[in-house]
Amino acid sequence: MLNILLMDSSYYHCLGLRTLILSHLKKEHIHETRFALSTDEMRTETANIIFYDDVVTVNVLNKKQISSNGDPWSRGYRKMEKITLHVPFLAKNQTITDISMKIGKILAIANADYHVHLNKKDAYWNFGLKKYAQLSDAENDVMLLIGLGYNSDDISRMLNRSRKTICTHYRNASRKMGASNQVEFYRYASFIARCECNERNTLCL
Repeated sequence: MLNILLMDSSYYHCLGLRTLILSHLKKEHIHETRFALSTDEMRTETANIIFYDDVVTVNVLNKKQISSNGDPWSRGYRKMEKITLHVPFLAKNQTITDISMKIGKILAIANADYHVHLNKKDAYWNFGLKKYAQLSDAENDVMLLIGLGYNSDDISRMLNRSRKTICTHYRNASRKMGASNQVEFYRYASFIARCECNERNTLCL
């Protein structure tokens, strides 16, 4: 069962997303799917995919553990082995085709074997992603610090790098994420900064 929670603040965006998702599910012959439009209908802890305004969160569960333990929710979700990935979903300047392609990759990632994600190189290969298109460690650090509210001068001192280098990391991260302006970048960065340390995994599609 694939649990999909649509948390976009626009009801019409949610309907559009649901239509695109259903199209991919039909194409991939994935029938066991449950949709919800609020946390009253589905908790974030039980969702495999959560669509927010600018972010998609994917929780990949260890299916082998599920099959051996039975129903994961009855035994406590937090005890299940999982990998949490966050995908920048900045669709403001993208076409329906681009958005649809991203949704297809997100569904493939959510349905993939947990163990595929343990090795990033294998994961990139399986999903047709390029390593150079992902955030480097330095870009990720700069993004996180921006999300925590630090400016370029602060980050320059903290990382012992020049302000010019910090600005370059910011520009590269912003381009890879598909952010069209500083506000979009900051919204995503602040979302990541609020996540638990082991869940600050960004995957750029």
